[in-house]
Amino acid sequence: MSTHPIVEKFVQGKLPEPMAMALVGGSLPVPAKDLLNALAFAVLRETPYTQRALDFLATMPESMVAGVVTEPVDPPEILQLVLCHRKEPALLETALLNPSLTSEIVEASVLSLPGTVLEIVLNNQVLWLERPRILDLLEEHPEGEYVIKRRVNEFRFDILRLIPEDVKKQRLEIIDEVEAGRLDRAWSELPLPKEKSKEEADAEVESDEMAAERRLLAQKPPVDDEGNEITLTLTQRVMKLSTNQKIMLAIKGGKEERTLLIREANRLIQVNVIRNGRITEGEIAYIAQMRTVNEEVLRIISNSREWMKKYPITKALVMNPRTPLPVAMTHFKRLFDADMKLLIKDRNVPELLRREAKRLVEMKEKGKN
Repeated sequence: MSTHPIVEKFVQGKLPEPMAMALVGGSLPVPAKDLLNALAFAVLRETPYTQRALDFLATMPESMVAGVVTEPVDPPEILQLVLCHRKEPALLETALLNPSLTSEIVEASVLSLPGTVLEIVLNNQVLWLERPRILDLLEEHPEGEYVIKRRVNEFRFDILRLIPEDVKKQRLEIIDEVEAGRLDRAWSELPLPKEKSKEEADAEVESDEMAAERRLLAQKPPVDDEGNEITLTLTQRVMKLSTNQKIMLAIKGGKEERTLLIREANRLIQVNVIRNGRITEGEIAYIAQMRTVNEEVLRIISNSREWMKKYPITKALVMNPRTPLPVAMTHFKRLFDADMKLLIKDRNVPELLRREAKRLVEMKEKGKN
């Protein structure tokens, strides 16, 4: 489709100034597409008509502009004009999905976009693969939500393979340790480090009581459920891992890794330790008595029929002050008499639990008499 003669003369610089001012002010009878073409030329090239063109662009009905950017446009600078100087989300979405959009225009427009449409840019991998700088701009965007910035980071690692040298070095060291038999095989399958998600960050919140107990534990050398000390090298390696990597190691790691990771404040890490297919009943009994685990971990243990068939696990769960009261009340009747009497004297467990335990003991004694 040919350009309107008036717009053609304007672009060539041959249109008299009064007519040029009338054109960019919307006073001449030209089609909407040609008018936007003229406005794009006036604005993006910083001509003497820039401000008048911007003023008129702001008054153009959204429906009129949308009618143009719905179809392929030539030249595509019309899309840049809309992306940089209009704010309606539906209109911007239409422009961002236009088949004439180029990576150059996206790069020039990203910082002008509102945060509500940034995900459309992020999902257009064809464009940011041509110009990876688009990812940098998305990350720098003041209105970019955390999830956008986290996905930018993931794309850099997973698609562009932009891995920092220090990460490459650590990766090679881990592979060497695995091959030498000094680390569990699960270490070689760890993903590259990524930023924490909001859920992961929220899961790291712990009570003052748990924090105090964790600090006390940190002063002692870490040991597993059988009392064996864990090597300092492994402890240091686990401390360096990102939350994402710790979660993966919790799911697949060996006994020493599980023992270290169950001490983490992050609820997701603790829960995935429990879901590790290699975890033993001895470890479950050890975890069930820990006062630094999240309540969700104790609930998961209590919901497992297989685990709750084992008396040491039931006893540890009921005697643990961290266990939710409804869970402890459900299982305390299974305690042996000697353990029941210990429960009655334990000031750390809830008063209601001690009272019910005492009542049960008294009933048993009356029955014997």
